[in-house]
Amino acid sequence: MIFWVLYLAMALSCIAITGTTLVAYTDCALWLEISVWLLLFFSWFSPIFIWSLQAKYGNGNRLYNLFALSGYFLFGWAFLLVMTIIFRDLLWTILYQLSGKNIAGPNNFRILNAVNIATVSAVFAVCFYGIWGVMKKPRVKIYKYKDRRILQPLRLLLVSDMHITGQISVEKVREWVSLINEQRADIILLPGDIADDYEANINKQIAALGKIKTSKGIYYTLGNHEFYFNGAGWEAKFASLGWVVLHNSGVEIAESGVYIGGVPDINAFAISISQAFRGADKNNYRILLSHTPNISKKADFNLIDLLVSGHTHGGQMFPFNIFTKLGNGGLVSGEYQKGNTTILVSNGLGYWGPPIRLGVPSDVVIIELSGE
Repeated sequence: MIFWVLYLAMALSCIAITGTTLVAYTDCALWLEISVWLLLFFSWFSPIFIWSLQAKYGNGNRLYNLFALSGYFLFGWAFLLVMTIIFRDLLWTILYQLSGKNIAGPNNFRILNAVNIATVSAVFAVCFYGIWGVMKKPRVKIYKYKDRRILQPLRLLLVSDMHITGQISVEKVREWVSLINEQRADIILLPGDIADDYEANINKQIAALGKIKTSKGIYYTLGNHEFYFNGAGWEAKFASLGWVVLHNSGVEIAESGVYIGGVPDINAFAISISQAFRGADKNNYRILLSHTPNISKKADFNLIDLLVSGHTHGGQMFPFNIFTKLGNGGLVSGEYQKGNTTILVSNGLGYWGPPIRLGVPSDVVIIELSGE
């Protein structure tokens, strides 16, 4: 309930700021003024429309998928637009005052109209560029760690946040599977948000995902978005694909000295890191899968050597990455060190909400482990 109240307050505030700036001080035609307000209302509330229609129309309905993609795109555009307008007008006002009011100010409505048109157009152009950020091939990052407890070299692949919905085509999933298989990993680590829809809506995509190949297993933990769409059902489905589902549990990798534990998303279920490592030997090199990197607040760093996570999408697009950093204890993308624990946070393969990535490329992460 609190979330919806805050969302409503934010959306209405942003609509008021943007709409007032764009049309309240102009002499544009009434039909254009109404159109701008309607576009802003639809853009900010499109996620609610999409969520309300998802269960009913999300099962391979092309019209619904087009509606969802368009709505989320406009949501991203509206968010970037209000951020741009606030920054633009703040900078404009400062320059206006510093110049001794010798340049055109924001109160010059003729200039404001021209600047508004340029701003709206520029933000649209940036958002379309962000679509390319989603479509292009993910980066492959490589991290190497040595520890005397590791008895044989292992090549692990961290893949997170596919966010498979009806808007993600089967062909796109096959591209991801091909990329994953090309890395020839011994072990694949999937820390959640692989699915972001009901199983009936994306069964073809999940069937394609079942073609992932590895020699020593695929290990999965539940993300918050699977939880929204029947988390227990998704755990059962992924187990049926041959994946090892880690739910406050763990597995030792035979003859390697490596133990992999996993906990479900911290916002969805009760977690127990100690239970996840209950079967570990004191001499094991310990890896923990957790969808949310912010679990480090509750982690005992004496139990964990390597924490692998996703969830943040690296921020997905500027300036949202600033808020993402604040909400995740500074853990957004890449490698961090807390005590004796190394933390790896993947940007993920997919996207959430707006099909836009700006300055934050998608990725998969190779982890090469070896003894000293």
